[in-house]
Amino acid sequence: MDAIRARFDGKLSERLGEQGYRHSLAVAETAAALAGAYGLDSDTAFVAGMLHDWARAERAEDLLAAAAAIGIEVTATDAAVPYLLHAKVGARQLAEEFPELGEAIVEAVAAHTLGDVEMSDLARVVYIADLIEPDRRIDGIAEIRAAAGEVSLAELFARAYALSITRIVGGRRRLHPHTVAVWNAIVSEGGA
Repeated sequence: MDAIRARFDGKLSERLGEQGYRHSLAVAETAAALAGAYGLDSDTAFVAGMLHDWARAERAEDLLAAAAAIGIEVTATDAAVPYLLHAKVGARQLAEEFPELGEAIVEAVAAHTLGDVEMSDLARVVYIADLIEPDRRIDGIAEIRAAAGEVSLAELFARAYALSITRIVGGRRRLHPHTVAVWNAIVSEGGA
C-alpha cells in the first residue's frame, strides 16, 4: 500500500487540499479494514477508498460541464446540487487517466455518493467507509461502526444507506431520484 499511496499522494493532496486528502486516506484505511473483515482484497479497497473523491474539489460549473461532455445524465437534482456528480465524473476521469486501475475500482468510485442499484461488494465497502471513517461525527454512526464485521456486508450497506437517507431527509435536502431506486433495490434484496 505504501507504493500505491506514494503514486497518488502528491496528485491527491494537490487536487483535494489538506482536509480532503486526510479524508481520502481515512476512507482508504477504513475501506481496507472493511475489505479484510468481509474477505475482499484490502489493497484494492485501499486504492478505491483513496481515490473516491478524485473530483470532489472541482467547481460546480466544471462538474456540470464535465458531466455533459462525457454523457453523464444530469438530473434536476444534479443541476441544483452539482457536488453529487463528483463521483461519476471522478470515476470517468480516473478511467481515462489511469486505465490500469481497472473496472472494479472505477465502479466503486462512481457509486460512492449515490450508490447504485447493482453494486459490487467493493463499491459497498467504499460507500460504507466514506460514511464511517473515524473523523466523521454523525448521529447514528457508532451503531454502524459497531456492526462492521458483525453483520453481512449487504446488511451493513443497508444500514449505512438508511442512515444517509435519514440525514438527507432530516436536513430537508433534495433526495436524488437515483437514491429511491437504490433503496428499493436494497429492500427487494431483503436488506432493509
